[in-house]
Amino acid sequence: MSTSRTTRRRLTRPIAALVTVAAACALAGCGSSDGGAPAASTVTTATTATATAPTTRPATTTTAPAASADTRTVTVYFADADAQRLVPETRAVLRTGSPLRAALVALAAGPTGARSMPALPVGTTIVGTNVAGGEALVNLSGEFTRGYPSGGAAAEFAVLAPLVYTATGTPGVTRVRFTVDGLTPQPAGSQYDWSGTFSRADFPGVGG
Repeated sequence: MSTSRTTRRRLTRPIAALVTVAAACALAGCGSSDGGAPAASTVTTATTATATAPTTRPATTTTAPAASADTRTVTVYFADADAQRLVPETRAVLRTGSPLRAALVALAAGPTGARSMPALPVGTTIVGTNVAGGEALVNLSGEFTRGYPSGGAAAEFAVLAPLVYTATGTPGVTRVRFTVDGLTPQPAGSQYDWSGTFSRADFPGVGG
C-alpha cells in the first residue's frame, strides 16, 4: 500500500506542473489565432513594407537650365558730377541683336558710379536704331523731348554728350542723327541744330 501511494504522489506532481504551464500559456495567448505571437506579427509587418516599397514612385525634381547666352561688352558714357567731363563705364550685354541698341539701352538704365549723372530724361526709351555708311540713326521716345533739360549748357551737355559718345563708341559708327517718335526733335532751349548729325568733334576735350 505504501508503495502504491508513493507512486501516485510521484505521478501527480508532474501532471500538476503540466496543468499549471498550460494554464499560464492560455492566459498569455500562446498559440491563439486572434492574438498571434508578437515575433510573427513583427515579421509580417516588415515583409509587407518591403514588398510595397518598390511600387512607390520617387518625386520628380525639375532643374532650371543654366544660362548659356554669350555676352559682349559695350562702353557707355555719363557726365561727371560737375557736367564737365565724361566717365566711361563698361557693361556686359547679350551678343544677340544690335550692339548700338544694346549700348543705348544700357545708357538709359543709368550709371553705376556714385558721382556720375543719369544721361537720359526719366522714362526715355530706345524706340529703334539703324546703322548705314558710318551713320547711326537713333529714334527715341517722346519722354526725351518732354524731359530735356532747360538749365543751360552744362545740363544739356550731361544729356547729349553721353548719347553721342555712346553711339559713336559702337564699331562702324562715326556720327549719329536723333529723332523723337520718328521726327526731328526741337528741344526747348537747345543750342544745337538737331536736323543734322552729331559726332565727338562737337564735344572736344571731355575725356573718355
